[in-house]
Amino acid sequence: MTERSDRYAREVLRAGRDLGITPRGIVIGFATVSVECDWIMYANAKVPESLDLPHERVGSDGKSVGLFQQQVVWGNGAWWWGDASDCMDPYRSARMFFQRLAKRNYTTGDAGSHAQAVQGSAFPDRYAERMGEAQQLYDRIANDTPNEDGNVAKPDFREINVMGKARSGRGGARVTNFLLHTQEGNGSAESLAAYLNNTNNGVSYHYTVRDGVVCDVVDTDSASWSVLSANSYTINLCFAGSRAAWSRQQWLDIERDLEIAAYLAVQDCRKYGFATDVITRPYRRADGISDHRYVTECLGIGNHTDVGDGFPWDVFARYVRKYTNGESEDDMQLTDEFVNYKGIRVSIKDLLWWLDRHASETAEQLGPWEQLGENDKGEPLRLVDAVAEVKSDVAAIKKLLEAKES
Repeated sequence: MTERSDRYAREVLRAGRDLGITPRGIVIGFATVSVECDWIMYANAKVPESLDLPHERVGSDGKSVGLFQQQVVWGNGAWWWGDASDCMDPYRSARMFFQRLAKRNYTTGDAGSHAQAVQGSAFPDRYAERMGEAQQLYDRIANDTPNEDGNVAKPDFREINVMGKARSGRGGARVTNFLLHTQEGNGSAESLAAYLNNTNNGVSYHYTVRDGVVCDVVDTDSASWSVLSANSYTINLCFAGSRAAWSRQQWLDIERDLEIAAYLAVQDCRKYGFATDVITRPYRRADGISDHRYVTECLGIGNHTDVGDGFPWDVFARYVRKYTNGESEDDMQLTDEFVNYKGIRVSIKDLLWWLDRHASETAEQLGPWEQLGENDKGEPLRLVDAVAEVKSDVAAIKKLLEAKES
């Protein structure tokens, strides 16, 4: 790629982001340009007006021009794609491509077939052949391009591709969650990956991480064998050598790996188009980033408790914000976003959601009946009073949030 082609790629990226296209869709756009023109701006001898616009080469395929080789054809009172100036503008031509791609369920299925459906090429197999290099281009351009999200450089880590066969298809399921796991053992990222690649062991993760090393064990387009019936819609990362019984300090001793995990999570949230919200106890079912215990307690699948009570969700969430919103190191100060509620370290956001829901559900079941028991003042306790207390907690937390945002 040249400086000029990188400039074109950034315009295609900008167009995709402006339209809310997921990273996977933008990769499809990159692969399409690679196939159609190899990032060379074409005019067309059969489209005279195109010769007056900036271009590097002149083609003669139909009336195709620009990066996407879009046809400058007028018929039935409309352009097939657009006029020459639109089709030869990197940003505007990309918007036209993405607007058509957005009408398809492009987040699942074969990426090449989605490009073919938009382009209608006589050589439909070519798009799939360029997806790998398109993904590499996206990974490079997306992380060095300033934009409204404020992208920052990725953390320093060594990535090893050791993908094996311990995987399954997703069956068309939409990916909705990125989940963290502990090994409950003493392995390295590499040794754990080797264990996972033995299909007889019946377990695998998409990533293993330890000491600044990331092993890619399962392609994220496939399901790993990590969380039983939740495999089809989750991406799973295991901290090699970790245990759910670890203290907060033990987790902070590997803070570098926490940052790497947060970075990987944000990249996959973007790639598959789901939220980067960090979901902690008390859990709420939603798209986002959480852990194995989320599957146990919120979804009722299995009985795992990792990553455990000592996991520093506040630190991890700061790194998620860093790679989502581009916060600098100076901005990454400890905040009051996490509080201790009944012995559980939980984000205020999740606590507020849970308390509000709990109060509402309880109120629906109350009726006027008094209940046996006393409050901490020795007075008769009624359920209605208990709900009032919970609602008071909600109001107090809302004030905390309002004060923090002001």
